[in-house]
Amino acid sequence: MAASSPEWSSLLPDLLGQVIARLPHVADRARFRAVCRLWRSALRLQDSHRRGLPWVVLDDGAYLTPSDGRIHHLPLPMNTRCIGSTNDWIALDRVDGVTHKHTYTLHNYFSDAAVPLPELDSIIGNVPETFEIRKVLMRSTPDDLVAVTTNICKYSFILCRPGKGAWVAIPLAMPYFRIIDFAFLEDMIYAITKAENLYAIQLDEDDDGKPDVSFVKRITRHTPYPNNDRYNNDMWMGTTDYDALRQEDVPDELVGDDSDIDDDNDYSSVYDCTLSDCEEVVSSKGYDLLATYRHLVEFRGKLLMVRRQCLVSAFTPNHHTRKVEVFEADMDKGVWTPVTRGLGGGHAIFISDGFSNIVAARGEVKEDVIYFSDTNDMFDMQTGIIRSLGPISRLDACWRTCVFPPDLLV
Repeated sequence: MAASSPEWSSLLPDLLGQVIARLPHVADRARFRAVCRLWRSALRLQDSHRRGLPWVVLDDGAYLTPSDGRIHHLPLPMNTRCIGSTNDWIALDRVDGVTHKHTYTLHNYFSDAAVPLPELDSIIGNVPETFEIRKVLMRSTPDDLVAVTTNICKYSFILCRPGKGAWVAIPLAMPYFRIIDFAFLEDMIYAITKAENLYAIQLDEDDDGKPDVSFVKRITRHTPYPNNDRYNNDMWMGTTDYDALRQEDVPDELVGDDSDIDDDNDYSSVYDCTLSDCEEVVSSKGYDLLATYRHLVEFRGKLLMVRRQCLVSAFTPNHHTRKVEVFEADMDKGVWTPVTRGLGGGHAIFISDGFSNIVAARGEVKEDVIYFSDTNDMFDMQTGIIRSLGPISRLDACWRTCVFPPDLLV
């Protein structure tokens, strides 16, 4: 007697739910959905109720799914590391083992699609060992605009569009080499500096679609540094008259001496100097330090700055959030206004080294909570309480970014 075919449609809902929980990739879920009507309904029901936290990704491709606390590994090519992310895409940097040349690619964690970035290769393919990419951010789709900030004066701010070309800020030109975070909003990039100046960078393009910048305008002015810090105050006072600039209009005193430029690509050039980290040391407590970090996030056409103070431990790899403040940019008055009663509308903020985002609260994502993946903690905007973010503490590495599964982005 021939064995009867399995009754896939008779599987219990609990068992189907366990199977779905182990199918993070879009292609696998599509195959699951195609089995039968019951499985399709089970997947729809599961997605309607669940909203897990975004995945936390390390530079070696390992990632943690906080919902179950499991650590997975994305097989990356040799000498390849993750350097940033946007929604469900990550940016990869591969270094040739012989020539040490860098090549850059956008990779979708869920569909496995890949988009090479030869425009970046031509600009930051050959860089010194001290070179670091601070942030890679896509405006929308991977064939649209990609913005990059680095720690090298010569390439502090880059715009590229795959297949169209790239634009590079003039070395040492304000505000580009002072940018610590930025966000897209319509046809602008808004950027903040350590002094909490907010700049609007008007995006443009030539007839061939190559990205360009038409002008830069200061939106908010910095407040004076405490304790009569003459170095920082004098530095910023020297730029207060330049509220709107085009790239070709940058004054010499904001750029530097042309004699410092080395056409032979010698890395001793002043334009290849290493910029300071995107943090501000407030004070020290024994061997530990208190540092201030600032993050810029777009929310419903508004710009929010998250300022947080962290305890940087000298003997453990993890930092801890000590204080969090949230501000909204008042575009008309040119000031930062404190946000004291949450975001409103049932949303949460996710902050990581490589990417920050705001999503609707549902399931494990709690309303008016700021999640910090790099410090393993979360801040409740309503109560002001900071709590540990449990599963992420299993990760040892300091650099982390967030990847958002498709169900988190709807």
